[in-house]
Amino acid sequence: MASSVLWQQLKSFIVRYPIARGMISYSLIWPTGSLIQQTFEGKRWGNYDWWRVFRFSMYGGLFVAPTLYGWVKISSAMWPHTSLRYGVIKAAVETISYTPAAMTCFYFIMSLLESKTVQEAVAEVGKKFLPTYKVFNPI
Repeated sequence: MASSVLWQQLKSFIVRYPIARGMISYSLIWPTGSLIQQTFEGKRWGNYDWWRVFRFSMYGGLFVAPTLYGWVKISSAMWPHTSLRYGVIKAAVETISYTPAAMTCFYFIMSLLESKTVQEAVAEVGKKFLPTYKVFNPI
């Protein structure tokens, strides 16, 4: 019975604060991706890098979710229509504007979470940004 009450309270909280749903989701999705990647690297339960999993959880829940929430709010205000044409426009603008900023933040923030210096984080962005963007960029 207590779990039912907790579930109802969680649902009510998420309805009241929609950003919380994304924060909960991304704080689970990102570390799951890290675990999958580590599994492909040959690691198993006993030797997963749990600090890495934690960093991905913090990044997903505390950075990705709020920035995506903000981007969706802004893009929906700029292009309120839901047609295919406007969807393509939103995707193109996102590829040009949001994606480079998100990739830069990922490399920079994750470097800082790994206890690297600001200079090392900047170097990490410089080393990885362009190769990643060239692979990702579908346009």
